[in-house]
Amino acid sequence: QDYFTDENRVLKKDPQQDYHLEYAMENSTHTILAFSRELHTCDTNDKSITESTVRVIWAYHHKDMGEAGKNYHGSNRGTKSLRLLNPEREEVSSASLPYFDLTNKDVPVPDKDTTYWCQMFKIPVQHEKHHVTKVEPLIQKGHENLVHHILLYQCSSNLNDSVLDYGHECYHPNMPDSFLTCETVIFAWAIGGEGFTYPPHVGLSIGTAADPLFVLMEVHYDNPSFTEGLIDNSGLRLIYTPVLRKYDAGVIEAGLWVSLFHNIPPGMPEFVSEGHCTLECLEEALGAERPAGIQVFAVLLHAHLAGRAIRMRHFHNGEEQKLLAYDDEFDFNFQEFQYLKEERTLLPGDNLVTECHYSTVDRIRMTWVSNILV
Repeated sequence: QDYFTDENRVLKKDPQQDYHLEYAMENSTHTILAFSRELHTCDTNDKSITESTVRVIWAYHHKDMGEAGKNYHGSNRGTKSLRLLNPEREEVSSASLPYFDLTNKDVPVPDKDTTYWCQMFKIPVQHEKHHVTKVEPLIQKGHENLVHHILLYQCSSNLNDSVLDYGHECYHPNMPDSFLTCETVIFAWAIGGEGFTYPPHVGLSIGTAADPLFVLMEVHYDNPSFTEGLIDNSGLRLIYTPVLRKYDAGVIEAGLWVSLFHNIPPGMPEFVSEGHCTLECLEEALGAERPAGIQVFAVLLHAHLAGRAIRMRHFHNGEEQKLLAYDDEFDFNFQEFQYLKEERTLLPGDNLVTECHYSTVDRIRMTWVSNILV
């Protein structure tokens, strides 16, 4: 039956029944219910289903509902963030494909709120082109809430193997000079995300002279409880194939640059910041190398705890196109790639505007930006 809750969390039967049972099955261990509903029911007691994140809350009692009414679920409850309309990925079996891991080795995580740790790696696949088809996070068990995001940067190929001998805190005055050669992001992962699978016709190129030989892995550790003695060995697994795909993949970053000039006042129920990737920017970035533009097939929207919604707006010839990606119900702990239903062409001279919506209603001090990438 279709129920809803009021502000006191009291369950009430909805006079407009919009949920329809399609299938039900029960055995000694499982109860399975399949149901359907319109995305927009025009019922004020129902939440519209969009491409934004949805919190699905579940609860059950081990006995069926009796004449006395509903049984209280007790501790048999939970919640999960999902993107119900995110198109399914076309999974190509990777069980037999080779892979290599880029993982930290016994990194001592400081007892402070935020730490960025950088480690250089050498790509083991060389001298022949291959395509990375999938990247999986390797998060140390128990550290799921500690590792906030991982970025992989391409570095100068003129470095030598001596840069592989040490890791160091990123953006630190004593950071090795070799780290400064690593500017181009080639992959990103954030908390709550699963492995990223490239479309069947696209792969991340490795193994040629133009591809990265050295990469820098940046891991953001989020330790708000200032826990001492944490040792981490998290990282990424890159699965690759010698069977080449039609197109090479890359990353374009858009959003708000990390800057002390970007700050958010306290006590604000909503505060909006915009990051502009101007037509001059995309003209310079794409005009010479990609005059026919690039195809966008997935977007990762990324923010921190004050983030409430993110929208990626796309303009062509001064006219706004359909939103490239959005999440009006942003969940810090569920930062998953959005696969576009149809690839979008981004041309030299287009504009991208990243809208970041924040709430600091529960904060009494100014919020200074540490990192926002989309």
